Amino acid sequence: MTRVFRNEPEILHHFRLRWTPWLFNTPLHVRYQAAEEVYTFVLTNADTQSDAYGFFHLFIQTPKGISPFRASFGSFEIAEHLSHEDFDEWLHFIEDFSKTLGIRSITLKHYPSCYNPNRTAFIKRGLLRNSFDILQSTSNQYLAVTSRCFEEGLHASEKRRLRKCTKAGFCFEEWQQPVAEDVYQFIQHNRKSLGYSLSFSLEQFKMWLRVFPKYFRIYCVKDGETIASLTIAVQVGEEVLYNFCPADNLSYRTFSPAVMLNKGLYDYCQKHDISLLDLGVSVDEQGLEKPSLRRFKQNLGARNCDKLQFHKIIV
Repeated sequence: MTRVFRNEPEILHHFRLRWTPWLFNTPLHVRYQAAEEVYTFVLTNADTQSDAYGFFHLFIQTPKGISPFRASFGSFEIAEHLSHEDFDEWLHFIEDFSKTLGIRSITLKHYPSCYNPNRTAFIKRGLLRNSFDILQSTSNQYLAVTSRCFEEGLHASEKRRLRKCTKAGFCFEEWQQPVAEDVYQFIQHNRKSLGYSLSFSLEQFKMWLRVFPKYFRIYCVKDGETIASLTIAVQVGEEVLYNFCPADNLSYRTFSPAVMLNKGLYDYCQKHDISLLDLGVSVDEQGLEKPSLRRFKQNLGARNCDKLQFHKIIV
């Protein structure tokens, strides 16, 4: 049975979920994506109507429906044991309901497949079976966090750079109580120097730090009091840390402090039982692959997975 709620993502708190949703699909994050209209479709047990087997947020931009509105991904959240038949019936309901709103197409951005390979494969098969197309397939890099030390996965060239940073006395640390303007200016200066723009505003960044302080954190590599490299890291799930927005002080390029930054994040994951460090996609502002960035991540020992976008015209 599917239940529909308009502009009420908090309604999910009234259902029993048998899994922990990704941060970007939680009611609070959906609310702060600040869409004018969003529908939440909850797949429930027909008898109790309190156990949820799946939910999906559809943001309305007539004549389009999208998921997410302002986040790295949206897509479907489902329990581990959901039948293909139930998923198909649920999807048909969402499509039929969308038509009544004047929606003519649905586009959704799925989380990287490494987050949950089994559920990703299930959702992908279900969408393709119901005539969704893969609008975009992007290679995403990640580090599987195990008991082995970070250095074991490094290419020889990155080991040398890490030793150079260590010898110079650089240190990794969390920036406690960061000044949003200072962090934003550092990242913006880096992006501008490289010919890129930022995908989020200062106001958005301030909101993340204010509303989600446990999930959005700033880590940096410092040379004394000078920041050589920093990143906005997001704990997307209980076992996933996302290296969301790294930036370097270009004066330190010869040191490549990003290697030490990723070592610090990896060590943090080990300490806090986080099994996956997401390094993100390696693309430029136009969405085209950046071979140099992908090669750098692979030299860190990163593996590849898919990050998919799906699309369907539902007229």
